[in-house]
Amino acid sequence: MIETVPFILIFAVIILAAAMMIMQENRRQKNRFIKRIRRSWGRKPDTACSAEEYESISHYFKNELFEPNTYWVDDITWNDCDMDRLFKSAAATMSSPGDSVLYAWLRKPSFDVKELRERERLIEFIRSDEKTREKLLLVLAETGRMKGLSFYDYLAELRNAEKIGSGKFIALGICMLAGIIMLFVNPLIGIGIILPTIAVNIAVYLRSKDTTKMQIRSFSCILKMIRCAEKICALQVPGFAEISAELSEAAGKLASFKKGAFLVTSSGRIGTGLADMLLEYMKLFFHADLIKFDQMLDSVSGNEEACLALLRGIGTLDAACAAASFRESLPVFCSPEFTEAGEPETEEKIIIQAKGMVHPLLQNAVPNSFTVSGGNLITGSNASGKSTFLKSTAISQILAQSIMTVPAEEWKAPFLRVFSSMALTDDLVKGESYFIVEIRSLKRIMDAASDGSGIPVLGIVDEVLRGTNTIERISASSQILRRIAGERMIIFAATHDIELTYILDGVYRNLHFEEEVREKDVVFNYKLAEGRALSRNAIALLQITGYDESVVSGARAQAERFEKTGEWKL
Repeated sequence: MIETVPFILIFAVIILAAAMMIMQENRRQKNRFIKRIRRSWGRKPDTACSAEEYESISHYFKNELFEPNTYWVDDITWNDCDMDRLFKSAAATMSSPGDSVLYAWLRKPSFDVKELRERERLIEFIRSDEKTREKLLLVLAETGRMKGLSFYDYLAELRNAEKIGSGKFIALGICMLAGIIMLFVNPLIGIGIILPTIAVNIAVYLRSKDTTKMQIRSFSCILKMIRCAEKICALQVPGFAEISAELSEAAGKLASFKKGAFLVTSSGRIGTGLADMLLEYMKLFFHADLIKFDQMLDSVSGNEEACLALLRGIGTLDAACAAASFRESLPVFCSPEFTEAGEPETEEKIIIQAKGMVHPLLQNAVPNSFTVSGGNLITGSNASGKSTFLKSTAISQILAQSIMTVPAEEWKAPFLRVFSSMALTDDLVKGESYFIVEIRSLKRIMDAASDGSGIPVLGIVDEVLRGTNTIERISASSQILRRIAGERMIIFAATHDIELTYILDGVYRNLHFEEEVREKDVVFNYKLAEGRALSRNAIALLQITGYDESVVSGARAQAERFEKTGEWKL
């Protein structure tokens, strides 16, 4: 007995040393993570995802929040404003639920002041409390993502999942156990039972595991979210007490799901340790995980809303962290001030007031300040800043009503529905020309302005009807713009057709961007200015870029002749 004491002590020391090494490694990993998030805070995230994974992020919005008769940022406006790139620049998220919720915020702007103020409070709380933020990010990072699909898509896999039937797996497990017992009674009979049972068990197991692979990954997502919810609640942070309560309630409804869940979700870890290896062989021979599978499916059935509540709550906190980091990445930002739009019958003007607005994705962007209402016609040469200004304005309003963060010093505006018609192309699938695509795009803005919803429209149009000849373009676009300007909306329309500034004078306010042509260069100041563009530097640019003098002088003479006679002649 005495001789065994040293061995026990040695074993205890080994166990203690191993435990200390594991604890030390965990501390090192935690410290490395904290250093990483401190370095990345306020910077563009460097995470990359495949096209399939990015598409999967949008499914929570498309399947749960999309309603045909409500406003959302449609595909044309989303693409015009390059919102995919903006989302990726803002998505400093740690988890798949965070990706889904942040995308949904941007895609479906809110018109609820109370909801937006709560987002603002949450974002600012996270931004200002570094210690709490780092604890939260550590928990969210443990939740993470699953390769290939979003958590939402994995949850959706369970909606049509069917039970695999545990009876046959129990029977095969009993046969295996009987064979093992028989080894001690009659080894020959025992081996006779065990060998064929093992062969059948392995074949059945591998076939069944293949059919349940997606569902098992779905179970892993739910388990990750339950653990995340429990850890968030354990933080006991007053700043998100309401979300913690919702997470606690949802996790409580899935309490039975957790029991024995490791049997199912631990698959595929063979070789990482003795305990894992033994567990994997136990499942292979006794089908413990397949027997548990149906029980877990029963636990989820009827609790789909609890699963979505976990995704929503975790995603909200993660999206708020990303929005807070996005704020830090901007050269300037403000929280928007939402003004009253007034009732249609009052004919009160819809006004946007902006100070120091910049494009959030541009380095060293030139700020612009303006106060606008009604129709606004913007002229200026190519590359002078018209399109960038239009996109900046649309993006600012979308960000205002989604993450309460505008890239400007000040932003005052009512709630607006944003529609644009800018970066259009031919629709080869439908066989529609550019012009057809464009007039359909403009029609949807006109329809939105007069649909009687009561919510004003911010319309953004770049180069009206560029897909047709000059005469028809000017005549049709002047009528369309005149019609839109009569509705409850703010419209910015950029054009090269200086004729429109005269035709629509008194209906549209003229604004412009200008440039300065120097001896061998052209310089843009990218500043919005009052009035129509008066500079005519296109011909001068021919000279700067090295065109023959005969071409330059001929073009200048021809333009002057047209101005005097109204006729074109070579």
